[in-house]
Amino acid sequence: MKIRNMVILFTVIMLGAYLAVIGTINASQINRVDVTEINQVAKTIEQDWHAGDAEESGTNGGMSYQIALVTDENYQALLFDGIRNRQTIIDLIGTAADGQEELLGKIIIRTDGSEEATMKRNLIVMITLTFGLVMLMVYLLIGRVHTTILRPFGVMKGFARKIADGDLEFRLPMDRGNYFGAFTESFDLMREELRKARQGEYQANISKKELVAELSHDIKTPVATIKAICELLEIKLAQLSAGDLSGSTATTISESIAKIAVIDAKADTIDALISNLFHATLEELEMLKVNVSEQPSTVIVSMFTDMDNFGKIHFKNELPACLIFCDSLRLGQVIDNIISNSYKYADTDIDIWFNLDKTDKKLTIKIKDYGAGVDPDECPLVCEKFFRGSGESIQNTPGSGLGLYLARQFMAAMGGSIRCYNEDGFTVELGIRVV
Repeated sequence: MKIRNMVILFTVIMLGAYLAVIGTINASQINRVDVTEINQVAKTIEQDWHAGDAEESGTNGGMSYQIALVTDENYQALLFDGIRNRQTIIDLIGTAADGQEELLGKIIIRTDGSEEATMKRNLIVMITLTFGLVMLMVYLLIGRVHTTILRPFGVMKGFARKIADGDLEFRLPMDRGNYFGAFTESFDLMREELRKARQGEYQANISKKELVAELSHDIKTPVATIKAICELLEIKLAQLSAGDLSGSTATTISESIAKIAVIDAKADTIDALISNLFHATLEELEMLKVNVSEQPSTVIVSMFTDMDNFGKIHFKNELPACLIFCDSLRLGQVIDNIISNSYKYADTDIDIWFNLDKTDKKLTIKIKDYGAGVDPDECPLVCEKFFRGSGESIQNTPGSGLGLYLARQFMAAMGGSIRCYNEDGFTVELGIRVV
């Protein structure tokens, strides 16, 4: 019910109550008696008095009376009492000795006050009902104001506080029945648009960071290749310079070795800068995207051959032909990280075994070098973020401790597994799902 309608109803009820009270008052008359009946009773009492049959007080015609004679000592008191009680008083006339009429006293028709009591009772009832209706309407009006104005306003105030605190998932309850219904819908639409805008901004930031992280990590592979080629050229040129060469040729080779050393040093600088960038970005991302699809198992061979810069990778058996679930980019990064670690820390031949388990639908790739391995106590930690072994050779070798951590994250995202252990060197087993 609208407040306007409640005000109209309240006015109508109050006006009706007022008219009812006025009508009750007008209809109630104190000591209302029949004049004809009073005169008849008074005539009868007067006749009986003259005949000597009437008492000074008694009942006649169903009416109680009291005769106050002027000769009575309490005459005035009886008159005052009758007047005070609003009783009917009639003259009692007698005949004197000279035949003239004279006033003998007063006939007081007594009443019990029931008419006045009834009027008071009726007035009390009407006033009580009116007061009750007024209170009821006031309470209803207050309740309506609270329901349609105060409570919705409080809800909107709480909603604004939630939005100010950044909670854009809090939905504003819709209620078209209150005066803020239109505002409620508009505010919730505003919240939804703010939420979409924040999500879009968040996704854009994530995409930018992922791009930076992916580029940073992918650049490390060609930088490692450049360094490997530089090392190979330095070795080859050093072998040539050790031979019997003319002076100009020896000078050219020495200059080439110096320039290659500069390239190698710059590659180290680039690698350090990229590691710092990748480290900062990964701290915010925690994970890079992995897009899994069906791929032929032959892609694995090309991933190893691309990393065989020194001719140290050897396949010990044939790769079974099958379809695997993987992300080629991420799986290539996993293999790059493992082979690069073997080059850096072992610098030995690297043997590769393949095993296809058709029952478990898993292709296992075993990658093994023949270096010193890692401390057995540290072996369970090699896939943790930023962990590097405590060995002196490891600590003196550049690295960020993220390679195997990323490898584990990527393999888990592809539904595969990675296991590292010592077995006459350091061994890594990759488990890849088979279609």
